[in-house]
Amino acid sequence: MRVILDGPDMRLSYFVSGEGTPVTLLHGFTQSGRSWLEVISRMPKGWMWIVPDLRGHGETRTQPGAACSMDACTRDLEMLWDHLGVPRTHVAGYSMGGRLALHVAARRPDRVLSLLTIGAHAGLDEGAREGRRRGDEALAERIEKGGLEAFVNYWGSLPLFAGLERRGPAFVAQVRAERMTNHVAGLACSLRGMGAGAMDTVWDDLAHVTFPCTFVAGQLDHGYVSSARRLAATVPDGRVEVVPRSGHTVHQERPEAFARVLEDHLARATSDVPAPAPEDAPTGDDWSSSSTSA
Repeated sequence: MRVILDGPDMRLSYFVSGEGTPVTLLHGFTQSGRSWLEVISRMPKGWMWIVPDLRGHGETRTQPGAACSMDACTRDLEMLWDHLGVPRTHVAGYSMGGRLALHVAARRPDRVLSLLTIGAHAGLDEGAREGRRRGDEALAERIEKGGLEAFVNYWGSLPLFAGLERRGPAFVAQVRAERMTNHVAGLACSLRGMGAGAMDTVWDDLAHVTFPCTFVAGQLDHGYVSSARRLAATVPDGRVEVVPRSGHTVHQERPEAFARVLEDHLARATSDVPAPAPEDAPTGDDWSSSSTSA
């Protein structure tokens, strides 16, 4: 059941599922917390899933002029965790939500038990930021001028999301329907404030985090495989999981395989046993093979 939590400049929509150790799940651009439901249904008991709609998305609403930024969303998460009485939580995020998870890990490591990202990076190098910022601004203007439906049709047709089609037309329609629950002003605000060109780079900050980290990418999502490897080499306790036969949206393209990756990550993060070296990790068609830009 969704709950609304009032903040100083916004109304945060979220739901909590299950009981146990807290895990916060952060969705990607044009998605909402509902995008995690299938993964949650495949996970064992013993976890409390905290799932917000991030600023600009779903049923969360901001006041006119309120920022949609990584810092603002970090404050929202802290407000939510304080409201729920959660001092520290495991954090997992996909794409935009993965970049937010990295931002939280870098800026508020005291609130994080472990980190997992899917298809994410910790910010663009300075030479690439301005071009990406201009691209995000053009996308924001495209939404405002063309409307939500035209943008959703365009966004869903990008090669980045082609892997979703392997799950069939009914699932693609479900993803499209979820994207259509967003609104023009929110998505435009998100692009301008939380796009890859706008976010601060946190690569250097991540070198100081001490909790376990797993960086996930689809085998066919080559750029983000490289990003995952760079992230794992940046943090002291980092692992890479490359999920076979998957593109950018790993948790939706292959939810069973991803659920096993997440379960393994959480088990390692809550165990006193050190994680094995990447070459010792299990591999196979129905698992993920380990190895050391949305």
